[in-house]
Amino acid sequence: MKPHFFSTVLPLILLLSITTISAQKEVYFNTAKPEDIKVESFSGFETRVSLNPNGFMTGFAFSFPTYYEPALYIGYYNEKRIADSWTLKGTIGLQNVASKRLIWVKDSINGNLFANTSNYTVGYELLLDLGIEPRWYWDYKNKYQLGEARLNSGWFLSFPICFQTTLLHSPEPIYNLGWLPIWFYGYASIIPTLGYRQVISKHWFLEGSFGLGTNFIFNINTWTHKFEITNPFLTPQLSIKAAYTFK
Repeated sequence: MKPHFFSTVLPLILLLSITTISAQKEVYFNTAKPEDIKVESFSGFETRVSLNPNGFMTGFAFSFPTYYEPALYIGYYNEKRIADSWTLKGTIGLQNVASKRLIWVKDSINGNLFANTSNYTVGYELLLDLGIEPRWYWDYKNKYQLGEARLNSGWFLSFPICFQTTLLHSPEPIYNLGWLPIWFYGYASIIPTLGYRQVISKHWFLEGSFGLGTNFIFNINTWTHKFEITNPFLTPQLSIKAAYTFK
């Protein structure tokens, strides 16, 4: 009788104790003071896949995704709390782009160059990508009280400002251009973005976002040698991201 009693009752007592301790922790977690609930600060590495507008076909910015280029970004980020529900995120990394490039043709009579705008070829670009991004996690406190806010999981509204410049590009034989750019040019964007972050482990999270904002192209004019910025153009942007974090 005694062996049977201990083999049956003791596991139940242990299970009840564990459940009680867990429940106590949950009650304490859910009764945190609102003023003590704040987003986290952390840093890590991230990779994202996105569709970016082709800078040389800005007139077709809303022809989605025909005039967009797939890009793979890998870089470092640091997300710092600046208010209870706000963070400031800084990023630096490299973006690999399957670029859509105009096909240049040389006139056989006078030797002039002109672009075949009815078609394009696919090349490669390696970009240096720098960004700064204020973020507002508007439902963070509710997610926190449900125990679902680890690594700032949930909906967010952000205002990223991004600068990109080309480090390498596919050679252009007509213009006698090699892998290294011979003049300075790049892109800048300000794209208000709506996104959602979902934690999947202690150190990993996934993120999806969609934005609509303004893009610019800047360069040094090869003839006048002056710095120029194109007229801004409105464009959407879509991206999916995975990130590893450490504190």
